[in-house]
Amino acid sequence: MAPISKNIRNLRHLKDYKSKIDDFLQNLMLEARDEGHGEVVDLSEHILMAGGKRIRPMLLLLTYEMLKGENIEEVLPLATAYEIIHTATLIHDDINDNSKIRRGVKTIHEIEGPAKAQITGDWLFVIGFGLGGQYQKQIVDLMAETCSKMASAELKQIEHIHNISTTIDEYYNIIEGKTAGPFASGCKAVAILTGQPEDVQEALYNFGMQLGLAFQLVDDLLDVIGDDRLGKPRGLDILEGKMTLPLLLGIQNLKNENKKELLDLISKFHLHDLEKVLHLLKISGSIDYCRTLVNEHLNSAIREIDFIEDNQAKRMVLELAHYVRSRYD
Repeated sequence: MAPISKNIRNLRHLKDYKSKIDDFLQNLMLEARDEGHGEVVDLSEHILMAGGKRIRPMLLLLTYEMLKGENIEEVLPLATAYEIIHTATLIHDDINDNSKIRRGVKTIHEIEGPAKAQITGDWLFVIGFGLGGQYQKQIVDLMAETCSKMASAELKQIEHIHNISTTIDEYYNIIEGKTAGPFASGCKAVAILTGQPEDVQEALYNFGMQLGLAFQLVDDLLDVIGDDRLGKPRGLDILEGKMTLPLLLGIQNLKNENKKELLDLISKFHLHDLEKVLHLLKISGSIDYCRTLVNEHLNSAIREIDFIEDNQAKRMVLELAHYVRSRYD
């Protein structure tokens, strides 16, 4: 797992927020264990408490403060709900992708088999919605719509596995549903919770969407240029047949023998071929262009909240946005 960037100035403050989330999760699991759900709690904790940067829930807590929310306990269950639902989707994704490592530990299906992993993911979805269901109908409806879009996007991604004809628009449709949508939904939910008018709600939604797009693009880049801090081997997205933006741009931009070589490498990819693939992606300009897109999405995100007056929480939100970029620096 990549550590929180040293570039975030108020590191202690962020650690405090992460601790609040971790403590809330631990207490939630303890209560569930006391109610007799020991095995599913053990399996859930294996991934849920294995690490994770907690970017999503920290973003929600900080957004709440940025919008002048006065009681952090009011938003903590909502922020944690988004984290738990996110973890549930990871467990299900790992089954679909037959992934062996998640957050530096073995995946649940690798240890206990797909049936127990599926049940664990389902249980976490229920727990997440139970937390989200404490809030007003508008927030619950928003969360339900977000999860529906996540499922549709996952189906689209499965359809495009190993599909070299995947378009850039199709790629963006997938990541908007799977990754960026939950960022956007969470930020908007906080705006609803704090009683903001519709224009502010939409601005926060757009902020989260652009931030989430940047986050996913960085993940795509890290799959080819990252290091061991990721908690999983580089090149797994290619191995699993996922058509990430660096690959799609490489296929689009390369010509003749270079394009043929890249397509051959992708079609029969082994992890030891990663450096060859990375070399071709660099030649194509794909890596540099993806970095440019990350900056554009982050700049767009920041512009969406320009109207919010400066305060400590807003500065922290902006630092968190800059952290997204710093993950590959």
